Amino acid sequence: MINKKYIVMSKFDHSDRFNMEKGFSTIKDANSYAKLMMDNNDYDGLEYFCFEQTVDYSYLFNNSEDKEEKKWWE
Repeated sequence: MINKKYIVMSKFDHSDRFNMEKGFSTIKDANSYAKLMMDNNDYDGLEYFCFEQTVDYSYLFNNSEDKEEKKWWE
């Protein structure tokens, strides 16, 4: 399984809802995709954002040996 840590999302400037575009394993690939989509300019007022996933919940809650590590969110 490839870790897609960087998620490119889009939203229209008049909206508050984000749409997931695509996930990437490197920031360089995410930036290239966003640049390509912005250059393509299919829709007026469409903005692009990069979200970085910093926590792997599957690992944190299922595989962690340190039980105290799980309590950061409480």
